[in-house]
Amino acid sequence: MPVSSPPEASTASTDWTDEELAASVRAYVAMLRSELAGEPINKAEVNRQLREGTLSARTKSAVEFRMQNISSTLFDLRLPHIVGYRPARNVGSSVKLRIGQMLEANGLDTLTIYQRTADERELARKVTALLRLPGSGGVPAGSATPAQVMTQSLRYVRDPAVKAWVLKVADGICEGCDMAAPFTGNDGFPYLEVHHVMPLASQGSDTTSNCAALCPNCHRRCHLSLDRDEFRLALYEKIDRLVLEVPEMPDSVLDENAVFIDPTNNS
Repeated sequence: MPVSSPPEASTASTDWTDEELAASVRAYVAMLRSELAGEPINKAEVNRQLREGTLSARTKSAVEFRMQNISSTLFDLRLPHIVGYRPARNVGSSVKLRIGQMLEANGLDTLTIYQRTADERELARKVTALLRLPGSGGVPAGSATPAQVMTQSLRYVRDPAVKAWVLKVADGICEGCDMAAPFTGNDGFPYLEVHHVMPLASQGSDTTSNCAALCPNCHRRCHLSLDRDEFRLALYEKIDRLVLEVPEMPDSVLDENAVFIDPTNNS
């Protein structure tokens, strides 16, 4: 959480040149990237090197506080910050503006994959990007009190009789892999998910000839796996009642990064 700034460290933004701010930001971003990669950093040594170079007119505490200013700016952007530089409170808006501009010019783009988001598709893309980074990285701080946002989402009107019929016919056995439902739901019935083989978003019908009862793994396979198209064709071949429907694919469905969000409502 942000901490109060020490009075003696407060410095007017005009006291710091663009060159000084840029040097501070570059050093900060380099340390942060190392920390996120799980590599050790030496803040005291970086502070010393800065004061031996571009920041020769600054004291150790002034450089330290400037680093806390940068943490504060990143905190506002919902980006990670160096653990040892807690965000300073009461940082002037003009200072944050200048730091933000320096961040954009000196490596902010390398940090955006860590930015928190309420968008499921964006979250999935960022997770994939992070998974592709070498090593496991440092343990992320996360958020003890995640922010909330209001969203609007499209939901389709579903026929309960169709869903109930498909589940009854499956009788607790996944129609994809022929394995028993993995657990009993809180309604007392074997837990399976009803999947629309031609997605509702592609103008698929909510009928028994377009629905299959699947275990969670097979359902996710239909949405997220590399072989999802082949698996869908296998369902048509395996389940006699299924009838191939002509899709009408909007761009959002064609997106290879489309994210499986709600297995019980819109699939």
